[in-house]
Amino acid sequence: MRIAIVGLSIEIMLASPVPTTQDAIQHYTGRDLSEGDVWMVRGMLARMAQDSDVEAVPLYWATALPGGPLELSAYQDVKEKTLALISERGPFDGMLVANHGALEVQGLDIDADTDFIQAIRNVLGPDVPIGVSLDLHGDMTPELLEASTVISVLRTAPHRDDRQTGYRAADQLIRVIRTGITPKKSVVSLPILVPGETAVTTLEPAKSLYGSLPEYDSVPGMMEANILVGFAWNDRPWTAVSAIAVSDGDAELARVQATRLAQAIWAKRAEFNLKMETAEVRQGLRLAVECPQRPVFVSDSGDNTTAGAAGDLTLVLQAALDDEQVRDVVVAGITAPETVRKLVQAGVGSTVEIELGAEHLSRPKTARRVSVLVEACGEELVLPGFQPYRSKEGAWAKVRSGNVIATFHANAIGITTPHHFVAMDISPTEHKAYVVKLGYLHPQLEDVSARHILLLSDGTSQLDMTQLQWNLLPRPTYPLDKDFEWDAQARMYGD
Repeated sequence: MRIAIVGLSIEIMLASPVPTTQDAIQHYTGRDLSEGDVWMVRGMLARMAQDSDVEAVPLYWATALPGGPLELSAYQDVKEKTLALISERGPFDGMLVANHGALEVQGLDIDADTDFIQAIRNVLGPDVPIGVSLDLHGDMTPELLEASTVISVLRTAPHRDDRQTGYRAADQLIRVIRTGITPKKSVVSLPILVPGETAVTTLEPAKSLYGSLPEYDSVPGMMEANILVGFAWNDRPWTAVSAIAVSDGDAELARVQATRLAQAIWAKRAEFNLKMETAEVRQGLRLAVECPQRPVFVSDSGDNTTAGAAGDLTLVLQAALDDEQVRDVVVAGITAPETVRKLVQAGVGSTVEIELGAEHLSRPKTARRVSVLVEACGEELVLPGFQPYRSKEGAWAKVRSGNVIATFHANAIGITTPHHFVAMDISPTEHKAYVVKLGYLHPQLEDVSARHILLLSDGTSQLDMTQLQWNLLPRPTYPLDKDFEWDAQARMYGD
Protein backbone atom coordinates (compact mmCIF):
# COMPACT_ATOMS: atom_id res chain seq x y z
CA MET A 1 0.00 0.00 0.00
CA ARG A 2 1.59 3.28 -1.15
CA ILE A 3 0.32 6.54 0.33
CA ALA A 4 1.72 9.90 -0.76
CA ILE A 5 1.83 13.16 1.20
CA VAL A 6 1.60 16.66 -0.27
CA GLY A 7 0.22 20.00 0.83
CA LEU A 8 0.09 23.77 0.53
CA SER A 9 -0.70 25.27 3.92
CA ILE A 10 -0.98 29.07 4.05
CA GLU A 11 -3.49 31.21 5.93
CA ILE A 12 -4.39 34.26 3.84
CA MET A 13 -5.98 37.55 4.91
CA LEU A 14 -7.41 39.29 1.86
CA ALA A 15 -7.32 42.73 3.50
CA SER A 16 -3.59 42.56 4.21
CA PRO A 17 -1.76 45.10 2.03
CA VAL A 18 1.35 42.94 1.59
CA PRO A 19 0.95 40.01 -0.84
CA THR A 20 2.49 36.62 -0.14
CA THR A 21 5.23 36.15 -2.73
CA GLN A 22 7.32 33.25 -3.95
CA ASP A 23 10.23 34.15 -1.67
CA ALA A 24 7.93 33.97 1.38
CA ILE A 25 7.22 30.28 0.80
CA GLN A 26 9.17 27.60 2.62
CA HIS A 27 9.50 24.40 0.59
CA TYR A 28 9.93 20.92 2.05
CA THR A 29 11.10 18.06 -0.15
CA GLY A 30 10.09 14.48 0.45
CA ARG A 31 13.36 13.92 2.27
CA ASP A 32 12.76 16.99 4.45
CA LEU A 33 9.37 15.59 5.41
CA SER A 34 10.75 12.13 6.17
CA GLU A 35 13.65 13.37 8.29
CA GLY A 36 11.99 16.39 9.90
CA ASP A 37 9.30 16.97 12.48
CA VAL A 38 6.89 18.82 10.23
CA TRP A 39 3.43 20.00 11.32
CA MET A 40 0.59 17.54 10.55
CA VAL A 41 2.89 15.47 8.35
CA ARG A 42 4.64 14.01 11.40
CA GLY A 43 1.37 12.51 12.61
CA MET A 44 0.64 11.06 9.19
CA LEU A 45 4.06 9.42 9.09
CA ALA A 46 3.66 8.08 12.63
CA ARG A 47 0.40 6.33 11.73
CA MET A 48 1.74 4.82 8.53
CA ALA A 49 4.87 3.56 10.32
CA GLN A 50 2.66 1.34 12.48
CA ASP A 51 1.75 -0.90 9.53
CA SER A 52 4.60 -2.79 7.86
CA ASP A 53 2.72 -3.08 4.57
CA VAL A 54 2.19 0.68 4.23
CA GLU A 55 4.78 2.63 2.28
CA ALA A 56 4.74 6.34 3.09
CA VAL A 57 5.79 8.46 0.12
CA PRO A 58 6.15 12.09 1.24
CA LEU A 59 6.52 14.16 -1.91
CA TYR A 60 6.42 17.88 -1.20
CA TRP A 61 4.90 20.37 1.22
CA ALA A 62 4.89 24.16 1.07
CA THR A 63 3.97 26.72 3.70
CA ALA A 64 4.45 30.38 4.59
CA LEU A 65 3.72 32.81 7.36
CA PRO A 66 0.11 34.01 7.11
CA GLY A 67 -0.11 37.08 4.93
CA GLY A 68 -1.85 38.86 2.09
CA PRO A 69 -3.13 37.13 -1.06
CA LEU A 70 -0.73 34.61 -2.55
CA GLU A 71 0.65 35.72 -5.89
CA LEU A 72 -0.81 33.69 -8.73
CA SER A 73 2.59 32.74 -10.19
CA ALA A 74 3.76 31.46 -6.79
CA TYR A 75 0.63 29.37 -6.41
CA GLN A 76 0.94 27.96 -9.91
CA ASP A 77 4.56 26.98 -9.28
CA VAL A 78 3.66 25.02 -6.14
CA LYS A 79 0.61 23.46 -7.76
CA GLU A 80 2.47 22.41 -10.91
CA LYS A 81 5.35 20.95 -8.91
CA THR A 82 2.91 19.01 -6.73
CA LEU A 83 1.00 17.59 -9.67
CA ALA A 84 4.20 16.68 -11.53
CA LEU A 85 5.54 14.77 -8.53
CA ILE A 86 2.25 12.90 -8.14
CA SER A 87 2.40 11.86 -11.81
CA GLU A 88 6.09 10.94 -11.68
CA ARG A 89 6.06 8.96 -8.43
CA GLY A 90 2.72 7.22 -8.77
CA PRO A 91 0.64 5.16 -8.86
CA PHE A 92 -0.63 5.50 -5.31
CA ASP A 93 -3.26 3.69 -3.30
CA GLY A 94 -4.07 6.84 -1.38
CA MET A 95 -3.13 10.49 -0.98
CA LEU A 96 -2.81 12.67 2.15
CA VAL A 97 -3.06 16.44 1.75
CA ALA A 98 -1.96 18.70 4.62
CA ASN A 99 -3.52 22.09 3.87
CA HIS A 100 -4.87 24.97 5.96
CA GLY A 101 -8.28 25.87 4.55
CA ALA A 102 -7.90 29.66 4.25
CA LEU A 103 -5.78 29.88 1.11
CA GLU A 104 -6.62 32.76 -1.23
CA VAL A 105 -4.80 33.49 -4.50
CA GLN A 106 -4.67 36.69 -6.52
CA GLY A 107 -6.86 36.45 -9.61
CA LEU A 108 -8.44 33.15 -8.58
CA ASP A 109 -12.21 33.38 -8.31
CA ILE A 110 -12.67 30.14 -6.39
CA ASP A 111 -11.46 28.97 -3.02
CA ALA A 112 -7.79 28.13 -3.54
CA ASP A 113 -7.71 25.09 -1.23
CA THR A 114 -10.58 23.75 -3.32
CA ASP A 115 -8.72 24.44 -6.57
CA PHE A 116 -5.58 22.73 -5.25
CA ILE A 117 -7.31 19.58 -4.03
CA GLN A 118 -9.54 19.36 -7.11
CA ALA A 119 -6.39 19.44 -9.27
CA ILE A 120 -4.95 16.55 -7.25
CA ARG A 121 -8.20 14.65 -7.66
CA ASN A 122 -8.09 15.19 -11.42
CA VAL A 123 -4.58 13.71 -11.61
CA LEU A 124 -5.38 10.73 -9.38
CA GLY A 125 -8.75 9.97 -10.92
CA PRO A 126 -12.02 9.24 -9.14
CA ASP A 127 -11.04 6.01 -7.38
CA VAL A 128 -7.94 6.90 -5.33
CA PRO A 129 -9.03 8.04 -1.85
CA ILE A 130 -7.79 11.39 -0.57
CA GLY A 131 -7.45 12.25 3.12
CA VAL A 132 -7.39 15.96 3.88
CA SER A 133 -6.19 17.58 7.12
CA LEU A 134 -7.06 21.22 7.81
CA ASP A 135 -6.59 23.98 10.36
CA LEU A 136 -9.79 24.74 12.27
CA HIS A 137 -9.56 28.35 11.02
CA GLY A 138 -10.26 27.20 7.46
CA ASP A 139 -13.36 27.13 5.31
CA MET A 140 -15.17 24.36 3.43
CA THR A 141 -16.86 24.34 0.02
CA PRO A 142 -19.07 21.72 -1.66
CA GLU A 143 -16.39 21.16 -4.30
CA LEU A 144 -13.64 20.60 -1.73
CA LEU A 145 -15.87 18.15 0.11
CA GLU A 146 -16.56 16.26 -3.10
CA ALA A 147 -12.87 16.01 -3.99
CA SER A 148 -11.99 14.65 -0.52
CA THR A 149 -12.64 11.17 0.82
CA VAL A 150 -12.02 11.71 4.54
CA ILE A 151 -11.27 14.85 6.56
CA SER A 152 -9.54 15.64 9.84
CA VAL A 153 -9.41 19.11 11.41
CA LEU A 154 -7.37 20.54 14.27
CA ARG A 155 -9.30 20.51 17.55
CA THR A 156 -7.23 22.93 19.62
CA ALA A 157 -6.60 26.66 19.45
CA PRO A 158 -3.88 27.56 20.31
CA HIS A 159 -2.81 24.62 18.16
CA ARG A 160 -1.34 21.72 20.11
CA ASP A 161 -2.76 18.74 18.22
CA ASP A 162 -1.26 18.92 14.73
CA ARG A 163 0.38 15.51 15.23
CA GLN A 164 -2.88 13.93 16.36
CA THR A 165 -4.80 15.49 13.47
CA GLY A 166 -2.37 14.16 10.88
CA TYR A 167 -2.53 10.77 12.59
CA ARG A 168 -6.33 10.71 12.39
CA ALA A 169 -6.34 11.64 8.72
CA ALA A 170 -3.91 8.84 7.90
CA ASP A 171 -5.79 6.36 10.08
CA GLN A 172 -9.07 7.07 8.29
CA LEU A 173 -7.43 6.81 4.89
CA ILE A 174 -5.78 3.47 5.67
CA ARG A 175 -9.13 2.12 6.86
CA VAL A 176 -10.78 3.17 3.59
CA ILE A 177 -8.06 1.51 1.51
CA ARG A 178 -8.08 -1.73 3.55
CA THR A 179 -11.83 -2.22 3.74
CA GLY A 180 -12.96 -0.70 0.46
CA ILE A 181 -15.69 1.31 2.19
CA THR A 182 -17.09 4.43 0.53
CA PRO A 183 -17.35 7.15 3.18
CA LYS A 184 -20.39 9.41 3.09
CA LYS A 185 -19.84 13.07 3.91
CA SER A 186 -22.18 15.80 5.03
CA VAL A 187 -21.57 19.45 5.86
CA VAL A 188 -23.86 22.06 7.34
CA SER A 189 -22.72 25.63 6.73
CA LEU A 190 -23.53 28.05 9.52
CA PRO A 191 -23.75 31.81 8.75
CA ILE A 192 -21.58 32.92 11.68
CA LEU A 193 -18.36 34.95 11.75
CA VAL A 194 -16.01 33.56 14.40
CA PRO A 195 -12.57 35.18 14.64
CA GLY A 196 -10.10 32.77 16.19
CA GLU A 197 -9.74 34.71 19.44
CA THR A 198 -13.40 33.99 20.24
CA ALA A 199 -12.95 30.26 19.68
CA VAL A 200 -10.09 29.41 22.01
CA THR A 201 -10.63 25.76 22.84
CA THR A 202 -9.71 26.07 26.51
CA LEU A 203 -12.61 28.52 26.90
CA GLU A 204 -16.34 28.27 26.26
CA PRO A 205 -18.13 27.70 23.97
CA ALA A 206 -15.35 26.17 21.87
CA LYS A 207 -14.17 24.07 24.82
CA SER A 208 -17.46 22.17 25.02
CA LEU A 209 -18.10 22.04 21.28
CA TYR A 210 -14.67 20.69 20.37
CA GLY A 211 -14.66 18.56 23.49
CA SER A 212 -17.84 16.85 22.30
CA LEU A 213 -16.35 15.69 18.98
CA PRO A 214 -15.04 12.33 20.28
CA GLU A 215 -18.63 11.50 21.25
CA TYR A 216 -19.73 12.05 17.66
CA ASP A 217 -16.78 9.96 16.45
CA SER A 218 -17.87 7.09 18.71
CA VAL A 219 -21.37 6.80 17.23
CA PRO A 220 -21.58 3.39 15.48
CA GLY A 221 -21.01 3.88 11.77
CA MET A 222 -19.28 7.25 12.15
CA MET A 223 -15.72 7.87 11.06
CA GLU A 224 -15.15 11.41 12.26
CA ALA A 225 -16.90 14.71 12.99
CA ASN A 226 -15.18 18.08 12.78
CA ILE A 227 -15.76 21.80 13.14
CA LEU A 228 -14.25 24.51 10.97
CA VAL A 229 -14.81 27.92 12.55
CA GLY A 230 -13.81 29.51 9.23
CA PHE A 231 -11.54 32.45 8.48
CA ALA A 232 -13.75 35.27 9.62
CA TRP A 233 -11.86 38.25 8.18
CA ASN A 234 -12.19 37.26 4.52
CA ASP A 235 -15.11 38.69 2.57
CA ARG A 236 -15.81 35.58 0.48
CA PRO A 237 -18.99 33.66 -0.37
CA TRP A 238 -17.68 30.57 1.48
CA THR A 239 -16.70 32.29 4.75
CA ALA A 240 -18.72 30.43 7.39
CA VAL A 241 -18.58 27.93 10.22
CA SER A 242 -18.84 24.32 9.01
CA ALA A 243 -20.14 21.27 10.87
CA ILE A 244 -18.70 18.18 9.18
CA ALA A 245 -19.66 14.53 9.60
CA VAL A 246 -18.20 11.55 7.73
CA SER A 247 -19.66 8.05 8.11
CA ASP A 248 -18.34 4.72 6.88
CA GLY A 249 -21.05 4.44 4.25
CA ASP A 250 -24.37 5.61 5.71
CA ALA A 251 -25.32 8.94 4.11
CA GLU A 252 -28.30 9.44 6.41
CA LEU A 253 -26.13 8.96 9.49
CA ALA A 254 -23.69 11.60 8.22
CA ARG A 255 -26.56 14.02 7.60
CA VAL A 256 -28.06 13.42 11.05
CA GLN A 257 -24.75 13.91 12.86
CA ALA A 258 -23.80 17.00 10.86
CA THR A 259 -27.21 18.49 11.65
CA ARG A 260 -26.92 17.65 15.33
CA LEU A 261 -23.46 19.22 15.53
CA ALA A 262 -24.57 22.30 13.60
CA GLN A 263 -27.55 22.84 15.88
CA ALA A 264 -25.29 22.62 18.93
CA ILE A 265 -23.01 25.29 17.42
CA TRP A 266 -25.93 27.54 16.43
CA ALA A 267 -27.36 27.39 19.94
CA LYS A 268 -24.11 28.86 21.27
CA ARG A 269 -23.53 31.49 18.58
CA ALA A 270 -23.93 34.41 21.01
CA GLU A 271 -21.27 32.89 23.28
CA PHE A 272 -18.49 33.31 20.70
CA ASN A 273 -16.99 36.41 22.26
CA LEU A 274 -13.74 37.34 23.97
CA LYS A 275 -13.31 35.45 27.23
CA MET A 276 -9.64 36.32 27.78
CA GLU A 277 -8.49 39.51 29.50
CA THR A 278 -8.81 42.48 27.13
CA ALA A 279 -8.07 46.19 27.34
CA GLU A 280 -7.74 49.29 25.19
CA VAL A 281 -4.15 50.01 24.18
CA ARG A 282 -3.04 52.50 26.84
CA GLN A 283 -4.91 50.75 29.64
CA GLY A 284 -3.46 47.38 28.65
CA LEU A 285 0.10 48.66 28.66
CA ARG A 286 -0.38 50.13 32.13
CA LEU A 287 -1.90 46.89 33.44
CA ALA A 288 1.08 44.96 32.06
CA VAL A 289 3.77 47.06 33.74
CA GLU A 290 1.86 47.32 37.02
CA CYS A 291 1.41 43.56 37.29
CA PRO A 292 3.53 42.08 40.12
CA GLN A 293 4.27 38.93 38.09
CA ARG A 294 6.44 38.70 35.02
CA PRO A 295 6.53 38.19 32.15
CA VAL A 296 3.25 39.67 30.91
CA PHE A 297 2.55 39.10 27.22
CA VAL A 298 0.41 41.69 25.46
CA SER A 299 -1.19 41.00 22.07
CA ASP A 300 -1.51 43.73 19.43
CA SER A 301 -4.57 41.90 18.07
CA GLY A 302 -5.43 44.41 15.34
CA ASP A 303 -2.10 43.78 13.60
CA ASN A 304 -1.87 40.02 14.12
CA THR A 305 0.68 38.64 11.67
CA THR A 306 -0.33 35.05 12.39
CA ALA A 307 -3.78 35.92 11.04
CA GLY A 308 -2.20 37.50 7.96
CA ALA A 309 -1.98 41.17 8.97
CA ALA A 310 1.08 43.06 7.72
CA GLY A 311 2.54 43.77 11.16
CA ASP A 312 3.46 47.27 9.98
CA LEU A 313 1.62 49.37 12.55
CA THR A 314 3.53 51.30 15.22
CA LEU A 315 0.43 52.44 17.12
CA VAL A 316 1.18 50.37 20.24
CA LEU A 317 4.86 51.32 20.20
CA GLN A 318 3.93 55.00 20.02
CA ALA A 319 1.52 54.59 22.93
CA ALA A 320 4.27 52.95 24.99
CA LEU A 321 6.69 55.78 24.22
CA ASP A 322 4.09 58.38 25.17
CA ASP A 323 3.56 56.99 28.68
CA GLU A 324 6.41 57.55 31.12
CA GLN A 325 4.97 54.88 33.40
CA VAL A 326 5.47 52.20 30.75
CA ARG A 327 8.90 50.78 31.54
CA ASP A 328 10.86 47.64 30.73
CA VAL A 329 8.64 46.78 27.75
CA VAL A 330 9.62 44.97 24.54
CA VAL A 331 7.51 45.76 21.47
CA ALA A 332 8.41 43.05 18.97
CA GLY A 333 7.82 42.22 15.34
CA ILE A 334 7.18 45.53 13.52
CA THR A 335 7.43 45.22 9.73
CA ALA A 336 9.42 48.20 8.39
CA PRO A 337 11.94 47.29 5.66
CA GLU A 338 13.26 50.82 5.00
CA THR A 339 13.70 51.47 8.72
CA VAL A 340 15.58 48.18 9.07
CA ARG A 341 17.84 49.04 6.12
CA LYS A 342 18.72 52.34 7.78
CA LEU A 343 19.35 50.76 11.18
CA VAL A 344 21.44 47.87 9.87
CA GLN A 345 23.51 50.27 7.78
CA ALA A 346 24.17 52.43 10.85
CA GLY A 347 25.21 49.39 12.88
CA VAL A 348 25.25 48.37 16.53
CA GLY A 349 25.98 51.21 18.94
CA SER A 350 24.68 53.92 16.62
CA THR A 351 22.01 56.44 17.55
CA VAL A 352 19.62 56.88 14.65
CA GLU A 353 16.58 59.07 14.09
CA ILE A 354 13.68 57.16 12.54
CA GLU A 355 10.09 58.06 11.71
CA LEU A 356 7.53 55.78 13.31
CA GLY A 357 4.61 55.15 11.00
CA ALA A 358 6.36 56.25 7.82
CA GLU A 359 5.93 52.72 6.49
CA HIS A 360 2.33 52.17 7.59
CA LEU A 361 0.38 50.44 4.83
CA SER A 362 -2.49 49.07 6.89
CA ARG A 363 -3.49 52.44 8.36
CA PRO A 364 -2.61 56.12 7.70
CA LYS A 365 1.02 57.13 8.02
CA THR A 366 2.17 59.17 10.99
CA ALA A 367 4.97 61.67 11.45
CA ARG A 368 6.41 60.65 14.82
CA ARG A 369 10.19 61.02 14.82
CA VAL A 370 12.23 59.35 17.54
CA SER A 371 15.90 58.72 18.27
CA VAL A 372 16.84 55.10 18.95
CA LEU A 373 19.99 53.26 19.99
CA VAL A 374 20.75 50.22 17.82
CA GLU A 375 21.52 47.38 20.26
CA ALA A 376 21.57 44.46 17.82
CA CYS A 377 20.87 43.85 14.14
CA GLY A 378 21.59 41.50 11.28
CA GLU A 379 20.95 40.66 7.65
CA GLU A 380 19.11 37.52 8.69
CA LEU A 381 17.51 36.05 11.79
CA VAL A 382 18.14 32.34 12.21
CA LEU A 383 15.90 30.39 14.57
CA PRO A 384 16.91 27.09 16.18
CA GLY A 385 14.97 23.92 15.45
CA PHE A 386 11.91 23.44 13.24
CA GLN A 387 9.59 26.40 12.83
CA PRO A 388 6.16 25.90 11.21
CA TYR A 389 6.61 28.86 8.86
CA ARG A 390 10.24 29.88 8.40
CA SER A 391 13.43 28.94 10.22
CA LYS A 392 15.35 31.83 8.68
CA GLU A 393 13.96 35.38 8.62
CA GLY A 394 15.19 38.50 6.84
CA ALA A 395 17.02 41.57 8.10
CA TRP A 396 16.13 42.88 11.55
CA ALA A 397 17.14 45.38 14.19
CA LYS A 398 16.67 45.67 17.94
CA VAL A 399 16.60 49.24 19.24
CA ARG A 400 16.08 51.07 22.51
CA SER A 401 14.30 54.35 23.08
CA GLY A 402 14.10 55.37 26.72
CA ASN A 403 12.40 52.57 28.67
CA VAL A 404 11.20 50.69 25.60
CA ILE A 405 12.90 48.09 23.41
CA ALA A 406 11.50 47.52 19.91
CA THR A 407 12.34 45.13 17.07
CA PHE A 408 11.90 46.00 13.41
CA HIS A 409 11.92 43.52 10.53
CA ALA A 410 12.32 43.64 6.78
CA ASN A 411 9.55 41.08 6.34
CA ALA A 412 6.42 40.26 8.30
CA ILE A 413 7.25 37.84 11.08
CA GLY A 414 5.29 35.87 13.63
CA ILE A 415 6.94 36.17 17.04
CA THR A 416 5.44 32.95 18.36
CA THR A 417 8.16 31.31 20.46
CA PRO A 418 10.79 32.26 23.08
CA HIS A 419 13.38 31.32 20.44
CA HIS A 420 12.50 34.43 18.44
CA PHE A 421 13.49 36.65 21.36
CA VAL A 422 16.65 34.69 22.15
CA ALA A 423 17.75 34.96 18.50
CA MET A 424 17.57 38.77 18.89
CA ASP A 425 19.52 38.76 22.18
CA ILE A 426 16.38 39.43 24.23
CA SER A 427 15.49 37.39 27.28
CA PRO A 428 11.96 36.01 26.75
CA THR A 429 11.11 36.07 30.46
CA GLU A 430 13.12 38.71 32.36
CA HIS A 431 11.47 41.89 31.05
CA LYS A 432 8.25 43.13 32.57
CA ALA A 433 6.13 43.00 29.43
CA TYR A 434 6.33 41.84 25.82
CA VAL A 435 4.08 43.16 23.06
CA VAL A 436 3.63 40.66 20.22
CA LYS A 437 1.60 40.95 17.04
CA LEU A 438 -0.72 38.06 17.84
CA GLY A 439 -4.26 37.43 19.02
CA TYR A 440 -4.26 34.52 21.45
CA LEU A 441 -0.78 33.44 22.49
CA HIS A 442 0.83 30.55 20.66
CA PRO A 443 1.64 27.55 22.86
CA GLN A 444 5.32 28.18 23.63
CA LEU A 445 4.63 31.77 24.69
CA GLU A 446 1.51 30.73 26.57
CA ASP A 447 3.62 28.27 28.52
CA VAL A 448 6.08 30.93 29.78
CA SER A 449 3.61 33.78 30.29
CA ALA A 450 2.52 34.79 33.79
CA ARG A 451 -0.36 36.80 32.37
CA HIS A 452 -1.79 37.61 28.95
CA ILE A 453 -3.62 40.80 27.97
CA LEU A 454 -5.22 41.15 24.54
CA LEU A 455 -5.25 44.72 23.26
CA LEU A 456 -8.35 45.82 21.36
CA SER A 457 -6.10 47.57 18.87
CA ASP A 458 -6.86 48.84 15.38
CA GLY A 459 -5.73 47.14 12.18
CA THR A 460 -6.77 44.70 9.46
CA SER A 461 -7.20 41.87 11.98
CA GLN A 462 -9.30 43.84 14.45
CA LEU A 463 -11.82 41.69 16.25
CA ASP A 464 -14.97 43.78 15.80
CA MET A 465 -16.48 42.21 12.70
CA THR A 466 -19.02 45.02 12.36
CA GLN A 467 -16.19 47.46 11.59
CA LEU A 468 -15.08 45.56 8.49
CA GLN A 469 -16.44 45.98 4.96
CA TRP A 470 -18.59 43.17 3.58
CA ASN A 471 -19.60 42.85 -0.07
CA LEU A 472 -19.46 39.15 -1.01
CA LEU A 473 -20.34 37.52 2.32
CA PRO A 474 -23.82 35.97 2.17
CA ARG A 475 -26.29 37.82 4.35
CA PRO A 476 -27.73 37.47 6.88
CA THR A 477 -24.68 36.39 8.87
CA TYR A 478 -24.30 36.59 12.64
CA PRO A 479 -23.23 38.88 14.36
CA LEU A 480 -23.59 41.41 11.54
CA ASP A 481 -27.26 40.44 11.53
CA LYS A 482 -28.93 39.27 14.72
CA ASP A 483 -32.60 38.39 14.27
CA PHE A 484 -33.05 35.90 11.45
CA GLU A 485 -34.21 32.34 10.96
CA TRP A 486 -31.70 29.64 10.08
CA ASP A 487 -32.47 26.17 8.71
CA ALA A 488 -29.75 23.53 8.90
CA GLN A 489 -31.30 21.50 6.09
CA ALA A 490 -31.19 24.47 3.72
CA ARG A 491 -27.46 24.93 4.38
CA MET A 492 -26.48 21.27 4.00
CA TYR A 493 -24.44 19.73 1.19
CA GLY A 494 -22.63 16.47 0.57
CA ASP A 495 -23.72 12.86 -0.03
